[in-house]
Amino acid sequence: MWQRILQSPDWRYVGVTIPLMVLLQAIGPEYFRFERDWMSSGEIWRLISAHWVHVGWMHLLLNGLGLVICVSLTTPGWSIKRWLITSLCMGLGVSILVTLYNPEISDYAGHSGLLYGLYVLGALSLYARDRLIAVLVIAAIVIKVLIEQFAPFDFDTGELIGARVIVDAHLYGLLLAIAIALVWTTYTMNHGPTEHSN
Repeated sequence: MWQRILQSPDWRYVGVTIPLMVLLQAIGPEYFRFERDWMSSGEIWRLISAHWVHVGWMHLLLNGLGLVICVSLTTPGWSIKRWLITSLCMGLGVSILVTLYNPEISDYAGHSGLLYGLYVLGALSLYARDRLIAVLVIAAIVIKVLIEQFAPFDFDTGELIGARVIVDAHLYGLLLAIAIALVWTTYTMNHGPTEHSN
C-alpha cells in the first residue's frame, strides 16, 4: 500500500508541497505573501509564493489537511508536470484577480483559493471513475462559495486562523478551475488523449 502511495504522482506532489509550505513559513511569510505594491516594488514572485505561505501555523495546518483530503477524495492521477502547471496557473490567476478586483486587500497569504480550484479540477478528473463522489465534491465547493458570497453569516474560520478569510480568493479559485477545465477539454479534443501519470 505505502509503495503504491509513494509511486503516485498525486502523493509525491503532496509530499513536496507540504514541506515547502513549512519551510517558507519557517523562513517568514512576510517575504513571500502577496502585497499590493508588487508592481512598484518589482517583487513579482509574490504573485506565486503567496499561495504557499500562511498567516500562521494553524492556517497552514488547515490548508495542508485540505490538500491531503483533496487528493484522498479525488485521486486525479495527474503527472507531476500537470500538478505544477495547474497549481502555478491557479496561484498566478488568483493573485491577478485579487490585484484587479480587490483594492481593499493590501496583503494576502494562503493556499485555499488555489485549493478550491484543485478540488474542482480533481473532481472533474474523478468523474469518469466515480460520478457520485465527483458531483458531491463539486457541489460542496460551489455551495460553500455561494454561501461565502451571499449568506449573511460566515463560518468563523477567521477566528481559528487569526485573520480575515479572503472569500473572494475561493471564488476566484472556482472560476479559474472552470476556465482551466474548458481550456484542457478543448486541448484534448483537438490533440487526442493525454498522459495520466508520471
